[in-house]
Amino acid sequence: MLQKMFLIIGLLAFSSSITITNSYAGDANPLIKIPGGTFKSGPKGKSVNVDEFYINKFEVTNKEFKKFKKDFKYPAGKDDHPVAEITYFDAEAYCKSLGQRLPTQLEWEKAARGTDARTYPHGNDYDPEKANTFDSGTGDTVAVGSYEAGKSPYGVMDMSGNVAEWVNGWGGKDKKYRILMGGSFFDDDVRTKTHSHNSSIPDDVHPFYGFRCAK
Repeated sequence: MLQKMFLIIGLLAFSSSITITNSYAGDANPLIKIPGGTFKSGPKGKSVNVDEFYINKFEVTNKEFKKFKKDFKYPAGKDDHPVAEITYFDAEAYCKSLGQRLPTQLEWEKAARGTDARTYPHGNDYDPEKANTFDSGTGDTVAVGSYEAGKSPYGVMDMSGNVAEWVNGWGGKDKKYRILMGGSFFDDDVRTKTHSHNSSIPDDVHPFYGFRCAK
């Protein structure tokens, strides 16, 4: 882990050679309709049913979050980067302020993988040119929607990499941990799959933890 952190620090010293195009339009973060029905969930592709719901096309950005929390500070030039270093409770409160909520783990997974049990939002083959992962070489977040080719079957962006996303789920029977989905710029091909998840205490903060809302 220490070696990986040194590598990331080194990556910050140069620009990635990967061409990315930001498709995020200012404050616009529409909710995309995800139809109800069954899909293949988890590494073994178990059939589960999820009711119809809506989910943000993009991860919530720094600029959006600052409108909710006026004293929130973030680095200059990162208005359209995903908000990070916030707790589960902050993410939950933001969504509630809009009359929305955090997606469940299964909702998030379906929005990411569709109904064909794909391994990554863009398909079954790992491609660091289609998602902001450790192997992409950015070493940091990028503006939401930058990887157009990496969108999910439903058109949801950045569900692999960029920031791992808080969801409404428990990471254990003792209910001490909350779940994060999708991995981040800090993670490799294993952690950024459509069914990949991590768990953390809900008041934990990291520069690679973010979220999006659902309804």
